[in-house]
Amino acid sequence: MNPLRVEAELLNRLADPADPALRPKVLTDLMDRGEDDPGVVAARDSVADRGWVKATLDAHHGDGTWGPSFSHGYRGTSWVLYHLSELGAPADVDGIQKGMEVLKAVAKSIEALRGRRALLFQGCTDGFYWTFPTACFSSRAATALIRYGHSSHPVTQGALSVCRTLFDPEEGFDCFVMDDSLLPSCFMSVPSVLKAFLAIPHEDRSDRDREFIEQMVRLVKKRHLYRYVAKDSREWQAWGNKATAQQRREESPIWLAAGRADPRREKVGWLRFGFPHHYNSDLLEVVLLLGEAGTAFDEVIEEGLGIILSKRGKDGMWKMAGGLNGKMHADLDEKGAPSPWITYRALLAFKRFGLLEVLPE
Repeated sequence: MNPLRVEAELLNRLADPADPALRPKVLTDLMDRGEDDPGVVAARDSVADRGWVKATLDAHHGDGTWGPSFSHGYRGTSWVLYHLSELGAPADVDGIQKGMEVLKAVAKSIEALRGRRALLFQGCTDGFYWTFPTACFSSRAATALIRYGHSSHPVTQGALSVCRTLFDPEEGFDCFVMDDSLLPSCFMSVPSVLKAFLAIPHEDRSDRDREFIEQMVRLVKKRHLYRYVAKDSREWQAWGNKATAQQRREESPIWLAAGRADPRREKVGWLRFGFPHHYNSDLLEVVLLLGEAGTAFDEVIEEGLGIILSKRGKDGMWKMAGGLNGKMHADLDEKGAPSPWITYRALLAFKRFGLLEVLPE
């Protein structure tokens, strides 16, 4: 695959100081400026002063919480702290510091679980969870805690333990929501959990962490990045809408044994790039994570990068086709329009595989 060649002028546009949260990322990740570069330091110092980050911080209730409830999508505390960490909001902001304390304080011990859900955690004595004992909730909270300096805290480690306990290397993560699905496990949580473990500083990763990262990478590549939807999912949904939960639980293994899940289909929604994300990821984020994990370039990566390239506009930019605009405390870029954030992420995906060439000015 030939390198993607981009004009230096495009990077200069992406680094426009009008978006202080994006500017330091472009300067360091795409333009190879050092962390101590005066322009980078100045940009980081202004991240909380304008734009999406400021509007989101301004919605803080003053006690470490946001929104009408802890997990309200996507204005609640758990989502806001995760999204702030995604955009690189500084850790020393009062609201974020208080938010970290809330995250740790409201975490629940997995040993308090009872009933069917507790059966999944036999032997997991150190686990912690929020709202629901699922990989998606646990990994998002863990990601924010790790990024804001709490990677070694027992609550953070407990959240990661929950993710390990629920993992099936061949399918994804066990989840009670999958009781209504034709699939045996949740694949769409894999990018979220992979992100959490990649957030652990290299020097703090155990051999167990590294092996878990490798297992998730293998699973993502097995599904060709975005092909995980059950073959007969539409028929299952049509039937399941008329069935009881008990009937769905009884029927699912029969459909699976009959081969009605394979071969898997593509997740069309993962081709509509957005940022930040909700429960679902997208193909762009998956390629970025594989690059961050140090995955070797091969035909699966080449296919993913080819799809990403096909979404590029004639102006050299990528559009915000997905995302959560209208659902957060503030909008990020304009949905349906060329997006500096999506463009930065697409270029970074190519760079992580050594396939970005910046032309001299």
